[in-house]
Amino acid sequence: MKKVSKFNAGLALGSLTAVVALFAGGPAASAQTATGSNSQVSQAAAAPSSSQVAQAAPGLDTSVAGQAAPGGGSFPGSFLVPGTNTSLKIGGFAKLAIMDDLTAVTNVAPDVVAAGNIALRGSPESSLNHGFNFNPRQSSFFFDARTPTSYGELDTFIQADFFGQNISNSFNGSNTRNARLVLAYGTLGPLLAGQTLSLWFDGDALGETVDPTASVGTMNGLTNRQGTVRYTYVAGGGLSAAASVEQPAVEGVDNAGLSTAINASGTPAPGTSNTFSQKYPDFIVKGRWDQPWGHIALSGLLKNQEVASVGVPNFDDSPGWGAYLSGHLNTFGKDTLRGGAMVGQALGHYLSDMGADAGIETNSAADSVNAVTKPMAYGVNASYTHWWTDQLRSTAMGGWSKVNVNTTSIITLAAAQNGLDKEHAAGTVNLIWSPVPQVDLGIEYTYYKRIVAGPFGNTQSQGNMNRIEAETVFKF
Repeated sequence: MKKVSKFNAGLALGSLTAVVALFAGGPAASAQTATGSNSQVSQAAAAPSSSQVAQAAPGLDTSVAGQAAPGGGSFPGSFLVPGTNTSLKIGGFAKLAIMDDLTAVTNVAPDVVAAGNIALRGSPESSLNHGFNFNPRQSSFFFDARTPTSYGELDTFIQADFFGQNISNSFNGSNTRNARLVLAYGTLGPLLAGQTLSLWFDGDALGETVDPTASVGTMNGLTNRQGTVRYTYVAGGGLSAAASVEQPAVEGVDNAGLSTAINASGTPAPGTSNTFSQKYPDFIVKGRWDQPWGHIALSGLLKNQEVASVGVPNFDDSPGWGAYLSGHLNTFGKDTLRGGAMVGQALGHYLSDMGADAGIETNSAADSVNAVTKPMAYGVNASYTHWWTDQLRSTAMGGWSKVNVNTTSIITLAAAQNGLDKEHAAGTVNLIWSPVPQVDLGIEYTYYKRIVAGPFGNTQSQGNMNRIEAETVFKF
């Protein structure tokens, strides 16, 4: 079975990197206000937790009128570039993740949690255990430049991590980790353009974790950044609305391992290799309400996913769609309850743990008008963070996702069903200590259950992963 996605394993592991961020709200009409918290914007690629991100990246507070010290910039942590009116902040963090997979996983992408790497019971890999890995790739640095203009503040943000093209882990005598572009965007008033976090992503609704790719039932660090043009309107009273056009992804699975072809009659041609297609960007809208008790947000998605071939008409050009309700609630002291639920057709990477398996499904082994479908998909994620002391906290998180795979007329081959995920469930619990604000030391346990559409030979239809992961994070 072939899975078609811009996030597939044929690309660098960088396509699977973790990007965890919280976008802030504020009193001014800024393009960055649509998806974040009440207090601070933060963009830190592969950051293991929201608190680490918040401390590693710049705030959105532009109320500082003048310089806090000679040479000081207009926002916290910045400096004034000599001879200009531009304030610049340089920041980031050095992180080491130490991972031990207690149960079997394949060795495709050990630096992230990807469900397709979990060995199914009965497979040759299922007899293996204790995959150990030291991973510094989530380390990151950024540049944030802000300049006053007659249209408001111009903000340019660029960030890189180390999930570059050295995907084989062939060190050749040194542990080489290549840098990779993560975020690169600019904002001017309500307009944002560049590569940034999707408007669909709600970082404030996602709990703090050591591994930012283990969250199930939501959009997480595996797939949450893409090319975007966004407009945000702030209505006051904590209300904001935003609309964006975003980079589309060709995502789907085929019964016979081929991209789907189309006959001149408008039906899929059996046994030939052709293409999935998208002709238009993804369209996302979001409304958000921020209050002292927390926030709530509702997002909507339309995405073009077509099955097409050269010289013949489209077979299926109906759009995929999605709806996502998310939010957080401040409970006792610094404790928070966070969560969200989504539903849609052909959600693809907007349901990160499913990815292409939640995209379009085709059967190129058939010649039928019913040989393509856009399956319904569902995701739920919830977490609770408790602060034991001002420096010590824990998060417990659970998630579930499901795709309604059509095994009757579309994904009919046993081998294809055995490679197509239909349900995930995961639970995570951690303990993170920050002896000083610039340092996080954490340990985390994650249980992950993978269920595929059907067994094949001796390979059963489910597998489990148990991972213990520790971290050291030093911020600057």
